[in-house]
Amino acid sequence: MSYQVLALKYRPQTFEAVVGQHHVTTTLANAISSDRVAHALLFTGPRGTGKTTIARILAKAMNCEKGPAPIPCNTCKICTDIIDGHCSDVFEIDGASNNSVDQIRDLRENVKYIPSSARYKIYIIDEVHMLSTAAFNALLKTLEEPPDHVMFIFATTEVHKIPATILSRCQRHDLGRITLDDILKHLENLCKKEGFDIQKQSLELIAQQADGSVRDSLSLLDRVLSSSIDSKIDHTTILDNLGIIDRGMLHDLTCAIFEKNGARLIECIETINHSGIDLKKYYSDLIEHFRNLCVLKICGKNTQAVNIPESEKEKIFQSTLEFSSEYLTALLQTVLNEELLVKNSTHPKTAIEMVLLKLLEINPGQQIDQILLRLDTLAKNIAGASRNIEYHAPLPDDTDRQVSAVKEEHSPLPAQPMPPVEKKHTWADFLKKVETAFPFIFALLTKIPAPPESEDDIILHVNDCSAFDQKRLESKEKQLQDLCSSLLGRHLTIHISPKKKTAPASRKKEIKARQAAYNHPFVVDAQKLFNGQIINI
Repeated sequence: MSYQVLALKYRPQTFEAVVGQHHVTTTLANAISSDRVAHALLFTGPRGTGKTTIARILAKAMNCEKGPAPIPCNTCKICTDIIDGHCSDVFEIDGASNNSVDQIRDLRENVKYIPSSARYKIYIIDEVHMLSTAAFNALLKTLEEPPDHVMFIFATTEVHKIPATILSRCQRHDLGRITLDDILKHLENLCKKEGFDIQKQSLELIAQQADGSVRDSLSLLDRVLSSSIDSKIDHTTILDNLGIIDRGMLHDLTCAIFEKNGARLIECIETINHSGIDLKKYYSDLIEHFRNLCVLKICGKNTQAVNIPESEKEKIFQSTLEFSSEYLTALLQTVLNEELLVKNSTHPKTAIEMVLLKLLEINPGQQIDQILLRLDTLAKNIAGASRNIEYHAPLPDDTDRQVSAVKEEHSPLPAQPMPPVEKKHTWADFLKKVETAFPFIFALLTKIPAPPESEDDIILHVNDCSAFDQKRLESKEKQLQDLCSSLLGRHLTIHISPKKKTAPASRKKEIKARQAAYNHPFVVDAQKLFNGQIINI
C-alpha cells in the first residue's frame, strides 16, 4: 500500500520536532553535546506521547556518521536505515511478545559482539514492563555493566510494574500528556500540509478526545480526512463520523438543570439518544463536565487543571457565577454516586433521566450559616437606623419668633459649663451594646432578670434553652465576657440549662399542632423568602 497514515508520515525525525516533550528532548540533546549519555535509559509516560519516537531519534543521534550529534543529519546511510527500520545494529523489541527468559539470554549473548556498521549497538525494548520476573533477573548484570558499544533504551506505560532493581540501573525520563494547545497547533499544521480546511472547533474537539496523546489525535484526524473527498469538512460531518458528543449538548443539559427545567432536560436526553451516541459513554462525559464546572468555580478560569479550550472555559465560568461551589459539588457527587446504576442498567436512557431529574431537587440556595449571618447583619442595620432617627420640631410662627427674640435679648449670660461627671454604666447600658452587636442574643438576655449591682461578678442562669440558642450563646460567650468586663468592670458567667423534654402529648394533638405550625403564615412566608424547606418542628 502506498498510503501512509499520518502518525507514520509525519513522525518526528529530530528532537525539535517532538511535540510537547521539551524537558526530555532538551536534556537528551545536552547530554549528547557534553558526552554524558547514560548506557541505559527508561522512557515512561501515557500512550502516544513520543517514547518510541524519542528512542529512535536518540539512536540516530548516537550513530549518525556526523555524530554523535544532538541533531542527526537524517541523510546518511545509518540514519536512513534506522528511519526505514533496516539498521542491523538497532534492535526494536516488543516486550509483550519477547518476554521469556530464553529470549533475554539470547540478547545477553549477542551484546558481546561489536556492531557491524554503526557506532553503537542499541536495544530498544517497548512495553518493557511485560517482561517476566525471570527475564528481568537475567538482564540485571548486563544492564548494569554493558559493553562500551551497547545501549539499552526502555519504554513503558506502566512503570510501577518494573522491578526496583531495574529502575535503579536506568536513567529515567518521564513524559507527560501533551497539552490541548500543543495538539491543536500540531493538527492545524498537518491539515495545512495535507490541503484540508477544518474548523478550529472541530480540531479542538479532536484534540480533546485524544486525551493528551498525539498518536490518538492523528488517528482520529485520519478517520476524518478519509471520510470526505472534499478539502473542506464541516463540523457536523466530523461529529457523525467519529461519534463524538457535541459540547453544546452538555451545556444545554446543564442549563436545563440550573433552570430547574425538567421538560427541557428530558428533550436534551432524547436528542442525544436519537443521535446514536452511546448513552453510557455520554454519562461518563457528563461526569467529566460536572467536574470541570467544580474545578473552574473553585480555581478560576485560568486554571490548567481543566483540559478544554479557552473559549469553553470562559463559557463555563460565566454560567457558574451565580451558583456556589457547594451546589456544584453536590451535583457532581450525585452523578458519581449513581454511576454504577447507569453502567449496570438494562435501560440506560431511563436510568440517566432519573439521575438527572434528581439533580433538579438539589437546592442551589445558600447555606444556613450564610443566611444567619445575613440576618444578624440586617438586624444590626435596622437597630442602628432606628437610633439615628432625629426628632425635628415644627418651625415656630412669627409670634413665637418675636417672643423667642425678646427672651434671647433679656436672657442672662450663659453659665460656664460644669466639668463632665463620669457616668457609671449599668446593666441596661450593657444590654444596649449587646443589642447593637448581637440582636438575637439580646432577645435572650432580656428574658433574664437584671443582676444585682452590689455583686462583683455577674452570674446569668439561662433556663430552658434550645440547642440552637445554646450553640449561639456558647459561640459568643467570650465576646460577651470581654464587653461586660470593659463596660461594667465585672466578670460575666453564663450557666445554660438545656430545654427539658416535656411529656409526649397524645398522637392526635401532636399531628394537629404540627399541621398548624406547617400552615402558619409566618412559616409559609419564611419558606418563600429563603426558598427553604422545613426539616423539623
